[in-house]
Amino acid sequence: MKKLKRLYILRHGNAQPFGYDQDERRELTELGVAEVKTAAQLFRAKGERFDVAFVSPYIRAQQTAKIFLSSLDVPVDVKDSPLITPDGHIMEVANWLNEQPYESILLVTHQPFAHQFVDYLVNEPLPVGFAMTTASLASVEGEFLAGACCQFRWCISPS
Repeated sequence: MKKLKRLYILRHGNAQPFGYDQDERRELTELGVAEVKTAAQLFRAKGERFDVAFVSPYIRAQQTAKIFLSSLDVPVDVKDSPLITPDGHIMEVANWLNEQPYESILLVTHQPFAHQFVDYLVNEPLPVGFAMTTASLASVEGEFLAGACCQFRWCISPS
C-alpha cells in the first residue's frame, strides 16, 4: 500500500498594498505578523508536523515562513521554490511535489495559486465558505498529489 502524502498550504499574512510594480517586494504588515503567529498557534494545537517547508521567494512569503516556523519552534528544512508564486502552474507544482521524497510538506504561497491548488487537488467540492484569506492554512492528503486525487482535511484561518 502506498503511503499517503500530506500537504499543508499556507497563504502569507496580510501585506502592504499592491503597488505599481515590485509585487515580490511587498512586506507583511503588523496585522500580517499577528495573523501568522495566530495561524502557528492554531496549527500547533492540532499536534501535526511536516518534514519540509517550500517557500515562495517573495518577501511576504519569506517573512511568513520565518514567523510561522519560529513560532512552532521545531527544526525543519526550509527551501525556496520559484514554482509557488502567485501565478504558479498547478499541474507543474503537483508533478514536482510528487517527486519530492517527503511525506509531509508545507507550502508558503500566495493567492490565487493557494485556493486554485487546493481546489485542483481535492476529490470533492470544497466546504461552503472555504477561502484562503491571509494566513489561512489548508491541509489535504492523498497517495498522489494530482487532480481530484486528495482528500480535504481541514482549514484554519486567523480571521
